Amino acid sequence: MTPLSEILATMPRRAEKKPDNYLVDSFVHIGSVFPLFSCFENQIIYGRRGTGKTHLLKYLKSEVNKSGVPCLEIDMRTMGSTGGMYADGSISITERASRLLSDTLCDIREQILDVCYDSESCDFSQLIPLLDEFVEQATNIVIQGSIDKELSTSKAISSASSAKMSAGLSLQSSISADLECSQSINDSGTVTTRESGQQTLRIHFGTLSRILKRIVKQLPESSLLILIDEWSEVPLDLQPYLADMLRRIIFSVPSITVKIAAISHRSRFRIHDENGASVGLEVSSDASASLNLDHFMVFDSDKEQSVEFFKSLIFKHAKAADRKNIIPDDVEKFISMVFKNKNALEEFARASEGVPRDAINIISQAAQHQKDQKIGVKGIRNAARTWYTTSKSKDINSRTEAVGLLEWIVSVVIGTKRTRGFLINNTTNDELIDYLYDSRVIHLVKQGVSVRSAQGFKYNLYSLDYGCYSHLINTRDEPQGLINDEAGYISVPKIDNSYGKSSILDLDSYYKLGHLPLFEQTQDIELTAHFYERNDDVLDFDDGIFNKIPKYLEAQKIKGTIYIPLIFVALVLRCKQGQELSNGTEITKTINNYLISQPKNEKAPNNISRALRTEPVSNEKWIIRRERSDGPFFELSSDWRKHWEEYFKLDPPI
Repeated sequence: MTPLSEILATMPRRAEKKPDNYLVDSFVHIGSVFPLFSCFENQIIYGRRGTGKTHLLKYLKSEVNKSGVPCLEIDMRTMGSTGGMYADGSISITERASRLLSDTLCDIREQILDVCYDSESCDFSQLIPLLDEFVEQATNIVIQGSIDKELSTSKAISSASSAKMSAGLSLQSSISADLECSQSINDSGTVTTRESGQQTLRIHFGTLSRILKRIVKQLPESSLLILIDEWSEVPLDLQPYLADMLRRIIFSVPSITVKIAAISHRSRFRIHDENGASVGLEVSSDASASLNLDHFMVFDSDKEQSVEFFKSLIFKHAKAADRKNIIPDDVEKFISMVFKNKNALEEFARASEGVPRDAINIISQAAQHQKDQKIGVKGIRNAARTWYTTSKSKDINSRTEAVGLLEWIVSVVIGTKRTRGFLINNTTNDELIDYLYDSRVIHLVKQGVSVRSAQGFKYNLYSLDYGCYSHLINTRDEPQGLINDEAGYISVPKIDNSYGKSSILDLDSYYKLGHLPLFEQTQDIELTAHFYERNDDVLDFDDGIFNKIPKYLEAQKIKGTIYIPLIFVALVLRCKQGQELSNGTEITKTINNYLISQPKNEKAPNNISRALRTEPVSNEKWIIRRERSDGPFFELSSDWRKHWEEYFKLDPPI
């Protein structure tokens, strides 16, 4: 394994496993996410596992610390105990939530103390008594029930006395005498208190809030930022009560800002009781704004933004992990060292499905098997499939019913509709769909889209994970697009958010008509094709043929049209790949992959098939049309090189 491959293969998967300086160096900005999240307002940030929530929190902490404002990190995985976290019929839910709150407040107190030890501006003479009072109030225990006291006393006196006298006259005329007397008194008293009732926490919100406000005034900048991570690790039934208590104690202090990282489908910040009263945190009011990392980096939503993000992601992680100065300072040089070509980079971004942790695992898998070669499209596909089957789908295998639903979706969406996406009514509340989404085997592309024949309803657009169909690529069973519409297959979500009815996934039919035979493992879900093992015939941009192509080809016109130079060069590239015959779709794909670089020119190849059938392209001497049962195909004439020299004034490629 080369040093570069070793760096790629060992990049850390989790943010908390690395020191803060590594996290700062490897952080990648996502559009306006960080500016929106760094404002001093209470916020909730959503995202599935691996989307970068913890990394974002830690980067925010490093930036806030530069301003002198103290910042605390609360990991909810480490809060609580068996008496509060887990369901116990003998303990009420409010008591369990109170215990969890008490542990959280005690941790806040300890972290404030640590922050002040590192600061010279803290007045410990005032701060320590406040912190002691704070923790005393946070752990205040009272007895609910009666208290009985029993007083008992006892007294015992004993005495003993004796007198003994003896006298004697010896020959030497001496006299001796003995006297013995003893007395003992024992007096004892005992007080016994019997308490009947139950010990419970009594946390007074107002008192704690007032103490906390006085504590914050003693801190640097008289402000405090609290970052709460892994919120979804708190049991779902406790979350609204814990959120309500935090709202009353912490959110009520204006100088404290709270940021919470959570998983949307596994979070419940607010509930309503049978009388309509609410308990918890009002997301739109108490937490003024929320962000969702799941919506930013999905390849189907914005191809260019996704590629740029994941390109920067692996560059910054590799640069931060580099101890031998192997990684260049220029990101483009680094990318050319790692990938064979632009197509491999785009395939990597597509396979990552908008999840940074998946991206790091895929590039790690690919680097382990590439040896001393650059990573190509085939390497990315095999790595994505390996990551999906060996690690990513393990959570699903623990729920047989989830495996069954995924099998049905793969069969209907890929097997029948030949797409990778589907629509679900946004009012549908399906636990298994949420589970598959949390497990990152389906991905949310767009919310609130409409269907022309179902006015008044809104749908969510999902796509299957790349690992579900990577083995089908370049086979007859490969998905033809994201979804299928009346106009044909669609690869990019529509701007007008209006789709055809055929893309709706009817979950009711799955539950009503009966399930397919259930598989117990996700790796058993296969269609007819075999694993992708074709040779990687994707062209490398370092190949000499690209030096023979005229610059600014996409803007060049011959005989008044841009189609002659684009189709001519595309057929030459197809020959380089070993494909002598090409249809209109294949020519269009080659133009998009290799010849179009400016976004404004992306619509130019849309009419390639029409251009091939009409003048002036159809009259060109360098192109030959072959009629076949599956449509017209095109190839280069044997004297195409002289036309190349005539049109481009360049030597033709060999």
